[in-house]
Amino acid sequence: MQLRLKLHFCLLMISSLLFSCLNGTKEGNNWLDNENLNGRYHLLEDHGSKAYLPLDFERYSLSKYQSLLDSLGTDKKYKFETENLTILSKMEGHLYIFFDKNTGSTCTINTIPYYPFKKENASQILGLIQSNHQKIAHKNELTFTKITAKYGGNSKQQLFKTIYKVNSKKVKTDIFSSAYIISSNDKTVFIQLSTGFKTDFDPFIDKLML
Repeated sequence: MQLRLKLHFCLLMISSLLFSCLNGTKEGNNWLDNENLNGRYHLLEDHGSKAYLPLDFERYSLSKYQSLLDSLGTDKKYKFETENLTILSKMEGHLYIFFDKNTGSTCTINTIPYYPFKKENASQILGLIQSNHQKIAHKNELTFTKITAKYGGNSKQQLFKTIYKVNSKKVKTDIFSSAYIISSNDKTVFIQLSTGFKTDFDPFIDKLML
């Protein structure tokens, strides 16, 4: 795997994790009701793919989401988060932003150049993520706790998933950040979910149409 691709994924994940630390902290959700998925499909126009998200998620433009951030946080937090949004929006491909106002949860989807990968590639990316977490944890008064990191796939489809609990000493709260890299049918997407509660998002990911 080329170093450029390693850094591409690493930067994408880290910027998303930092960005998520300052968002929604409300608890509870009704995404899973008696094992039924309460959701709907959203078209990713540039990709021709469809993402299945909980019903309460609404799509936001970059400017609309920035206005939301401005209304929810301090000037310092707003500047910090918009800088990370800029990083995500400048990645190759397209950025889609979804927000659930009922739970304060954010889901971002980046469509990126197709990249088929193997288990050893996922391990390299995880190593970079953990190394960078160590560098930024003290400076930003954050604690990163890995909940899971998994790879699954074959020659036709690959998935790499991580879940981290991010604790911020400044705001005294925990944020759960789930990240997925999925490659199939000559397409690759990066999906990250930020919530103030622990949840199983895999059933929604399973319904992704690439």
